[in-house]
Amino acid sequence: MKTTIALASILGVGLAAGGATLLRDRTVSTPKTITTHPVAFPELKAAALSASSAIAQETPGCLRVSSTQTICPLRHTDVKANISGMVARVTVTQLFEGPKNGGPVEAVYSFPLPENAAVDDMTIKIGKDRIIQGSIKRREEARNIYNSARAAGQTAALLDQERANLFTQSIANLMPGQQVAVQISYVQTLKYEDGHYEFVHPLVVGPRYGGVADNQPLGVRSGHDVSVQVNLDAGLPLGELAAQLHDVGVQRLGETRAQLVLSPADSIPNKDFILRWTAAGSELQEGLLAQPDGKGGGHFLLMLQPPSQPRRADVTPKELVFVIDQTGSQAGEPLEKAKETMRHCIQNLNPGDTFQLLGFNTAVYPCFPKAVPATRENIQKALAYLQPLVGSGGTDILQAANYALQQPDDPDRLRIICYMTDGLVGNDREIVGFIRNHRGTTRMFPFGIGNSVNRFLIEGMAREGRGVADIVDLRQPGDVVAKKFQRRIADPLLTNISVDWGGLPVAKDDIYPRNIPDVFSAAPIVLKGRYTKPGDGDITVHGVLRGKPWERRVRIHLSASGEPGVGEAIPTLWAREKIEDRMHAVWAGDLGAAPKEEIIPLALEHRLMTEYTSFVAVDPSLSNPGGQQSSVTVPTELPKGMALDMNRSNLRYQAGGFGGSANANYAFAKGAAMLSRPTAAAASAAAPTPVAESKKSVTAPPPSLAKLSGSLQKKAQLGGKERVKVALTLQQLKPDTLTRLQRLGFVLTKRQSTQVWLGTITADQLVALAQLEVLQSAAEPR
Repeated sequence: MKTTIALASILGVGLAAGGATLLRDRTVSTPKTITTHPVAFPELKAAALSASSAIAQETPGCLRVSSTQTICPLRHTDVKANISGMVARVTVTQLFEGPKNGGPVEAVYSFPLPENAAVDDMTIKIGKDRIIQGSIKRREEARNIYNSARAAGQTAALLDQERANLFTQSIANLMPGQQVAVQISYVQTLKYEDGHYEFVHPLVVGPRYGGVADNQPLGVRSGHDVSVQVNLDAGLPLGELAAQLHDVGVQRLGETRAQLVLSPADSIPNKDFILRWTAAGSELQEGLLAQPDGKGGGHFLLMLQPPSQPRRADVTPKELVFVIDQTGSQAGEPLEKAKETMRHCIQNLNPGDTFQLLGFNTAVYPCFPKAVPATRENIQKALAYLQPLVGSGGTDILQAANYALQQPDDPDRLRIICYMTDGLVGNDREIVGFIRNHRGTTRMFPFGIGNSVNRFLIEGMAREGRGVADIVDLRQPGDVVAKKFQRRIADPLLTNISVDWGGLPVAKDDIYPRNIPDVFSAAPIVLKGRYTKPGDGDITVHGVLRGKPWERRVRIHLSASGEPGVGEAIPTLWAREKIEDRMHAVWAGDLGAAPKEEIIPLALEHRLMTEYTSFVAVDPSLSNPGGQQSSVTVPTELPKGMALDMNRSNLRYQAGGFGGSANANYAFAKGAAMLSRPTAAAASAAAPTPVAESKKSVTAPPPSLAKLSGSLQKKAQLGGKERVKVALTLQQLKPDTLTRLQRLGFVLTKRQSTQVWLGTITADQLVALAQLEVLQSAAEPR
């Protein structure tokens, strides 16, 4: 086993001998600098914020927000990432400025962060020297504090989490010409596979949530730019180093370190920032890092190395189901990239495999009636099916996943679903929960196609489908991605993994992930857990290697005292992992109302953002007596590669979101209505009628029905007194919520969780149901 210090240099949870520290201070990355207090260095914070302000002064021009005709108050976003090994500490500074020719405003801005980010700090700076530390509160309490400050005329900031990867920042009483900088900090573990590390910071939200991403029309700037700086210490000699989608300046600072700065010429926030690198000698080092909690126990992070053996020549036959998203958000470059990648996958099927090809938007279009042998004739039919596909229509990922999972099992083959989509839907949590409940023995390998995909959904599908996710940006060759997929599924390294902790004093119910994913490539098994007291002992790792039982014993030391700077991120990362596990269970309907009361104390203790906790900061002085102000929604850029059409100054968004999506009314907002039917393999005689609807053209549902799933939208348009079963996902619950629902004839049958209610309602009341602001989404229970 490697030493703890060697592992620390790989994991980057604080280097034992110099290098960047990843602690509670969010602004410094200097050797041997350690602090654990969030406001220990206000002058350093001010310096960082002033630097961001200086950069922002160079932002060229501003743009009027189309919905309010008000100057866009967001001037600039600055991203600074300190990466050490496999852990990143990232500080995001958003600079807002009140319109100089207008009155006071409230700015509301929705933006993405990584799906596994542990957001644990917020600070605001007003003017040049007024710094206010944010407090973590229950979401309702934080909202009340913010609203009171807003009404009183105090400058205030509220940070809410809408999704695991989507956040909303609100700034109240932003005065004309006044600058307010909001600094947000998060920590995350990075992805490692086949010797490559990857850091991703998303910079744009695709138009999937109504009122969340008020995207600009094609060719129109939102008026704010970004700057990105990455300070990288790999802990080992650096090899290849490249930004995938952006132009960057790179300065090597020795054998193990480098600094990267985004080119000012590439500062439009319309694609994700993706950095990949290699480090010599880092292949799957293993060991354990422990961080005592001062109460006799502590938290640990364990990295295990799966066995490495030559691949065998004989490959187990499989059933492969290829699912391609042919919706409007994939139109153009993304769909062509998906088709390119899928062609390579299909052309390289093994002779003993069977396969099926499905296209989908609001319907599912199977190429064959059932899975067929991978013969030359069938492969040619599948390629002919792909060739004419165009992107159009809404996105019902849930229906496509259900169709793929419900196919009759082949007892002689493991089913693998290869799913290609951008994931730009609002019901992503429902989809993740559905896969958790219905995956069976199927393995799911989702591909996120595009430069700004919904990584939360893509990674969630892989996690619950016990497969591996991959992101295919528009610059990547499709054959490279396809070959990697083929290598993964050809001969998995280790499956059905479990750990016997022996007599070690660990909290076995608090080790995550609960279900250890199979190992399909050279990637480590990383476990985060909690121990109740110090101790030494052996653990045994079990698995199946090429159809035969496999095990390995590993010696573990759970420390009573930790080194300064080593492992201080571990408790935060563990808490984030536990919260994610609890939320996945909620979405799958496994738990009742208890998880919320389990999550909130954990989040407050570790100062973490969740859907139930928020950060709030309030300036005690009055800046706007009376609190009169207008509210401005900050627009976002359109993701690069996605198409919006202009139609007499109104937007026609040819993309989905209505297949059960939450608040997806933007997808059909402001004018346009008709979504044309895709050309779904008309040239292929093998392609049968869609399983969900006929081949007639489909008219997009009006915005008023956007909160309903596709099947409920159809029933709403038909009307009638037939009672329909519904699963309601609610938000901002109020004491009269049930009363308001009952006035529509809703009959509650079960509270699946605090926010998910099951019941029935007549079809003619579905339209009225969709208008309730408390409703996030509604779908038929499965």
